[in-house]
Amino acid sequence: MVRKKVALCHGRTAACMCTLAVLGRLVRGRVASLKSLVAGGWATLFGGLAVENVQRPTVAEVLDIHSVVVVGVSAKMGYYWAHSVLQWPHDLKVWLVARRGGEVLGHRVLTDISDVPEKVDYAIVSVPYRAVPDVLRACAKLGARGATIFTSGYSELGTPEGRAREQGLTALVRSLPMRVFGPNCMGICYPERGLAFMPTVKRSPGHTAFVSQSGGVAISVYTAGAESGLGFSKLFSFGNGIDIRPPELFDYLRDDSETHVVGAYLEGTRDGKALYRALWTLAHEKPVVLLKGGRSKEGSRVASSHTGALAGTPDIWLAALRQANVAVVETLEDMVATLSVFAKCPPPQSRSVGIMSISGGTSVVYTDLCTEHGLSVPRTPASTREALDPLVRDVGTSLNNPIDLAADYYSDTTIADVIRTVGGCEAFSSLMLEADVHHIYQVSSIMDATDTVSDFWWAMASAGKGGVEQHAKPVLAVVPDVAYPAARKEAWDIFVEAGLPVFRNFREAVGALARVCAYYETKQARASTACR
Repeated sequence: MVRKKVALCHGRTAACMCTLAVLGRLVRGRVASLKSLVAGGWATLFGGLAVENVQRPTVAEVLDIHSVVVVGVSAKMGYYWAHSVLQWPHDLKVWLVARRGGEVLGHRVLTDISDVPEKVDYAIVSVPYRAVPDVLRACAKLGARGATIFTSGYSELGTPEGRAREQGLTALVRSLPMRVFGPNCMGICYPERGLAFMPTVKRSPGHTAFVSQSGGVAISVYTAGAESGLGFSKLFSFGNGIDIRPPELFDYLRDDSETHVVGAYLEGTRDGKALYRALWTLAHEKPVVLLKGGRSKEGSRVASSHTGALAGTPDIWLAALRQANVAVVETLEDMVATLSVFAKCPPPQSRSVGIMSISGGTSVVYTDLCTEHGLSVPRTPASTREALDPLVRDVGTSLNNPIDLAADYYSDTTIADVIRTVGGCEAFSSLMLEADVHHIYQVSSIMDATDTVSDFWWAMASAGKGGVEQHAKPVLAVVPDVAYPAARKEAWDIFVEAGLPVFRNFREAVGALARVCAYYETKQARASTACR
C-alpha cells in the first residue's frame, strides 16, 4: 500500500490518488513492453508516421459537427449506423460509404470515400481492422476533426498481435490532425445535434452527460434514462481509449454550459493521477455519479477481455472516488436513478424525508429503508397534523410520518391536498410519493372507473411538481414494479411528463436520495472549510 501522502487539489491530501498513479504506471509499463512488437508487420502497415507540428483539435472542436460520413454501411447489422444517424430530424449533412454502393433509407451509398463531394466534420468508421488506417487517412484529408472507430480486434483480444495492432493505430492517430474515440466503441451521441449511436430510441436532449468505457452500457443508460424523462447533453463511448480518454472528457464537461450533471462507467485507467485530478475538479463544480466495472476478480478478467482495461484494486478506487466526492453506484438502475434526482431536483436541505403511502405495512418497510441508508423519517409536526386532520378522515389512517392514507388514498382531491400540505412542511426536506398502481387498478376495475385513473395520477403528479417549484424540495415518485404493466406504464409516463424523477421501487429512490444528500453535504463542508 502506498502510505506517502501528497498535498494537491487546494491543499487536500490524496494518498488514494498516488495509489491510482501507481496503477497508471503499471498499465503504461505493460504497453511500453509491447513496443518491440510494433517493429514487425503492423509497423509496416502503420509506418512512416511523423507527429511533429500536427495541430490536433480539442474535444469542443470535435463536437462542432455539421456533417458526418459513415464508412462501412453494412446490411449485416440491419444498416445499424445508417438507422442511428438518420433516425432523428436534424440539419446534419450525412454521407454513406460502402463498397457495394446502392441506397439506404433514401440516401445514396457512395462506393469510395473519395466520392464525398465536400469537407466533413466527423466520421464513423465501421470497417475491418485492416482497412481502418487507410480510412482514417482519407477522412483526415476530407477535413474530419474527429472519428468513431467502431471496429474491434485490438487490445481487448488479449493477444500480442491485438495489442501491437492497437499500438500501431495509436501512432497513426497521433500523426493525424484529428481525434478519435475507440477503437471498439460507439463514439458520440449528441441529441441536441441529432447525432445518435443507437437506433429506434426517443430523442431526449437535456443537461446530463455520460462517459462510458462500454458502448453497451452507454446505450442502456441512455435508453433507460430517456424512458425516465432524463435528458442528455452528450454521451461519450471511448472503448479502448487510444486517444480521447476520460480525464480530457471530464475536463471538457466541467466547462460545458450544456452539462449540469455527469455520469460515468469506467473499467480501468491508463493514468490514475490524471483521472483523479479530473474527477476531483469536475465534482467540485458539478455532481458526478460513477459505476466502476471490474470490482471482483472475475469482473476484472471480463473487463480485460472487453476493452483491454486493467481494472485495478477495488478498495483503492473506492477510496479515491470518495475523496473526489463522486457518488458511487453498483448497478445501471442506480446510475439512472441517481442521475435523475441530481438532474430534476433542487439540492435537499437535510436528510429528513416525508413519505406518503397507502399501507401501514409498506410504511414500516419504507421507514426501515430510509434509516438504513442514513435518511431520517421524523414525526409529522403538530401544526401539519392539524392541517391534515380535516383532509384524512378514514379509519386506519395515520398522520404521523409516513402519512398512511389507507382508503383516503383513492380520492384524487384528497391525495393532491395532502401532497401540497406535506410538501409545505418545513420538517421535511424531501418528499417521497408511493404511486401504487396495482391497488388503484384493482379498485378502479371493480368500480368500472379505469377511465378516470389517468386523472388520478395527474392530480398526484401535479401536486408533487408543485412541491418542487414552490418549496424547492426534491419530490420523488415511486411506481412499484408489481403487476399490470400497461396500467403501470400509463402512471409512469404521467409522472415523467410532469417532470418528476420516477423509480421502480423504494430502494432505488432511497439510495439515490441518500447519494445526492451525501454529495451536497460534502461539497458544503469543503466550501465552509475553504472559507475559514
